[in-house]
Amino acid sequence: MKKIKQFLIDLFRSKALIFELVKRDFIQQNQGSYLGVIWNYLQPLLFIAVIYSIFTLGFRSGMSKEMPFSIYLLSGMVCWTYFSVNLSSTTGVIRSYSFLVKKVNFRLSVLPIVKLLSTLLPHMFLSLVAIVLAAYEGILPGWHTLQLIYYFFCMAVLLLGIGWLTSSTSIFIKDITNIIAVSTQFGFWLTPIFWHINSMPEKIQWFLKLNPVYYLVTGYRDAITGAHYFWQRPQETLLFWCVTFVFLILGALVFKKLKPHIVETI
Repeated sequence: MKKIKQFLIDLFRSKALIFELVKRDFIQQNQGSYLGVIWNYLQPLLFIAVIYSIFTLGFRSGMSKEMPFSIYLLSGMVCWTYFSVNLSSTTGVIRSYSFLVKKVNFRLSVLPIVKLLSTLLPHMFLSLVAIVLAAYEGILPGWHTLQLIYYFFCMAVLLLGIGWLTSSTSIFIKDITNIIAVSTQFGFWLTPIFWHINSMPEKIQWFLKLNPVYYLVTGYRDAITGAHYFWQRPQETLLFWCVTFVFLILGALVFKKLKPHIVETI
């Protein structure tokens, strides 16, 4: 508890530098291209347009009466896109900011937060588009929509823990980057984005629910469509936070252990 308090104090003290790093990272994502930061919004918007067109126009007859498959898919993709992008970027965040490691007295543990914040605006934009398209399909926003704040917080905490673990170990074990890339590919298909958990045999459903992203994707879907509130899924909520705290504690311990050696190695 004391370490968490100190981390939050350091986070507050470094807020000006973090803001500058976030702004720099956001601008540099597509620097050199003619459209610049517009690509941060254009790419996900074009993706949504293609998916929505395919499943609204091309496969209209195959939609569920309760929830159009286009909305089911998009609400899951909004979550997965943010998670997968940041899972990769936080893994290499220390190498990306190696100049801070060597030249500035800066708390390295806040670097994953820089990546999470630099991709937040496009994620909010993507979430808004999904809400608008759901409203167009007759699924209006309401109090349930505010759950997006809760589920984003869940995802940020999970990514922070994983980020501490992978960003520090990848400095010494380069295979970590490849492991994350492979895990992202498999994770996409092991997460109910295109399929529903109830379509799987009951004996393996418990295993699929161990994947913390299952909770996030389902949560985003619930927030956009109003299917459930998070307190109506107490067992899944408890399981998610148990897994997340394992990553958070393990990531913090490993990061602290390896931090003195990072400057020498990088």
